[in-house]
Amino acid sequence: MALLASAVLASCSSPPPQPQSAAQTSAQAHHQNGARALRRGDLNAALAAYHEALAASDSVEDFEGSATALLNLAVVHARLAQADPAQARAHLAAAHARVDRILTAPQRYSETQRSQAATRKAMLYLDAQAHGLALHWADQARAVCADPCPLAPTLANLRAFVAFERGEAARAADQASRAAELAVAMGQSAEHANALRLQGRANTRLGKHDEAARALAHALRIDRELGMPERIALDLMHAGENEEQRSQPALAREFYERALQVSVAGNLPQLTQALRIRLDKPGQATPR
Repeated sequence: MALLASAVLASCSSPPPQPQSAAQTSAQAHHQNGARALRRGDLNAALAAYHEALAASDSVEDFEGSATALLNLAVVHARLAQADPAQARAHLAAAHARVDRILTAPQRYSETQRSQAATRKAMLYLDAQAHGLALHWADQARAVCADPCPLAPTLANLRAFVAFERGEAARAADQASRAAELAVAMGQSAEHANALRLQGRANTRLGKHDEAARALAHALRIDRELGMPERIALDLMHAGENEEQRSQPALAREFYERALQVSVAGNLPQLTQALRIRLDKPGQATPR
């Protein structure tokens, strides 16, 4: 579940507005096709669409459009790596190559694009559980992100997740609280929900079950408003973990069943499998 959680910390980049040339118009259309494919879970179609967007932008040296396509391709390759373990190494290498093209050509790309690329590289290392490298690239991203940095909530959430993965629950809760404050200040609802989800998980681990329940319920409200099935399912699953930890098996099962229904309807096979395992063994303690 670490892969699923980290995958939702940052979203795809948006294509540049108001294309001015035929090539830019074509790139814009391919970006839209890629985004639609990604939303319905068709990763191969998304990959093909973003390839076309990149080719169109490259053909007129539209570096802004190329950066958008490269970042979106990195996202798709990362998700393909999660979906197909046999090809995971190849997809992760491709994802790194996409962001490296931006990072190694600072004369072509803006500080904003380079900070986005460094953030995506940090996410790739987070997925690979290379925590030191993830933090290194998070620092690189922040260094080139002008204040007020729109990536600050995402980067704070990344640091909170690393602390959680390292077993530093109190530090994770503090970092997530900071991420929540930044997200609220910048009006970033999705990152606010991510921070609340991390707060909930950290507080579950700390035995602060009432606080965890409140944070997870708040995250769930936001994610419902945003209409994000994967995040809703995660909120419900972690709420179930919290109830299981405080010896409320019936309530835990209710949360798991709700999460399963969302994950099946949302076509989320990894999460669906994990939840079915939990429901088949309702008395099993949640791993710490």
